Amino acid sequence: MKHSSTLLALFFCVLLVGCSKGATVKGKVTFSDGTPLTIGEVFFQSDTCAVSGRIQPDGSYKLSGATEKDGIPPGHYGVKIVGAYDSSNTPPGTMPQKAKQPIPLINAKFEKTETSGLTCDVKGTMTYDITVEKP
Repeated sequence: MKHSSTLLALFFCVLLVGCSKGATVKGKVTFSDGTPLTIGEVFFQSDTCAVSGRIQPDGSYKLSGATEKDGIPPGHYGVKIVGAYDSSNTPPGTMPQKAKQPIPLINAKFEKTETSGLTCDVKGTMTYDITVEKP
């Protein structure tokens, strides 16, 4: 198990190194009625690079690289959204085995690049807004 964790960490380090010196991509994640998705993370993934940005309470996100000066290199990316769950139904201080299941806020298809239907051709610093569906 420890060997697998080390390989996984090395894999992401290689991806981040391959993702330096590029553009910044920002945008907003909303539902079709215009209300923002307020929690989660947007991932852009290609054969050589994976970059993510946390969704803010207003639905906005920003992708850059490992540091603010880095960025996402030009290319074709599959896009997915993870962590879009409401866990407010779990009372504070509740033991994990008694915690209620988090409620998904978006359709499960958006959690995988293969099923999300979302792609982005990054050519430079740009805005990429995303519309998602409820479950």
